[in-house]
Amino acid sequence: MKRILAKAEVNMRKVVVCLAALSALGWAAQTGLPTAYKSGTVEIVPDPSFGTKTEWDILFKTSTDKWTAFLPDGTFFRTAAADGKVHKFDPGGTLLKSFGQKGQGPGDLQIPGALDVLDGRTLVVNDAGNRRLSLFDLEGNFLKTVNLGEGSGPPLSLLSLAALGDDKVAVATHESRTGPPTTIAARDRILIKDLATGQDAELTAFDWERPRSKFMVRVIAWEPAVYLAKAGPDRLLIAFSGDPEVAFYSSAGKKASSFKLDVERTKITWKHLEFAMGADKDPKGMQFLNQNKADIEFPEYLPYYSHLAVDGEGRIIVYDYSQANFSRDVSFKAYSQDGKLLASVKLDPGGYEPTQPIHFWRNFAYAYLVKKDDGSFVYARFKIGS
Repeated sequence: MKRILAKAEVNMRKVVVCLAALSALGWAAQTGLPTAYKSGTVEIVPDPSFGTKTEWDILFKTSTDKWTAFLPDGTFFRTAAADGKVHKFDPGGTLLKSFGQKGQGPGDLQIPGALDVLDGRTLVVNDAGNRRLSLFDLEGNFLKTVNLGEGSGPPLSLLSLAALGDDKVAVATHESRTGPPTTIAARDRILIKDLATGQDAELTAFDWERPRSKFMVRVIAWEPAVYLAKAGPDRLLIAFSGDPEVAFYSSAGKKASSFKLDVERTKITWKHLEFAMGADKDPKGMQFLNQNKADIEFPEYLPYYSHLAVDGEGRIIVYDYSQANFSRDVSFKAYSQDGKLLASVKLDPGGYEPTQPIHFWRNFAYAYLVKKDDGSFVYARFKIGS
């Protein structure tokens, strides 16, 4: 019996090694393929067969519910912040089940945000309001909660996460820091949480600040943000929109490579503030801004880009900052992981106004589309690649 078990264990190890090798080869092959994106304009044509029986406006109260995680077959999960829920859909956009509820107890969620699938079997959710990670199996059964920074003060504010594998999750945390009295200062740290051992390891950190003024007119999109994404086996992408560098780390914390995006920052003007606040469509808002102009401060520059992600084939998608040109159009550039520009794409919205971020799975894009005629929205799938 011992010989049989030993032989089975050896065979299982061989299977695991083969799967790991195939996975690595798959990522290498995918990232070496020609880009699926063609430079130019892509018309948004929603797939009429997608989610036809799903009441998107009931499940998601606002278009700010922006987090999606995919399984290999196209099944996907989305968080609904207002209801404290996670919704699971089949590849065609039909609701399969919902789980979670507002609260602080085990399995409860408070303003759930980013989510990802760990080791193909566990859904990790940023339970942002409770400042913890909540873990579920893929059928929505609650497994456990995980805190960060245990024993070192209050729980950390969580911004985002990326599942790396081998029970390791990368998280971005947010902390206030001491700065000049005329500024609001913050530090965003990147940690790797080993769920098996409970240990945290810091990879890097980003310090930033914004002006403090009598009237705080805050434009969240103007604040730099951290972006995390798995970019291959044991390969974590870390980007900070306050810096043009994109870096790759291993789960062991070693910086593997980096490159700088060919992007420039735009100096913010008062007209940018009016546009961002929608004051041109709101007479009272315009009046408030003009009356308090002397007491309103804002950052000197826009971030280098408005959003960054990795698609299913490992390409890096960098969204242009359309507000720099007083526009709400969506355009992006696709890069290889060595920094080569592959394509520049602009979306032709037609009768819709797409909201960011846009998620990619195979040759499809998934996004909230706000209908220009009545302001309602729908979660849609449309063709993006060749």
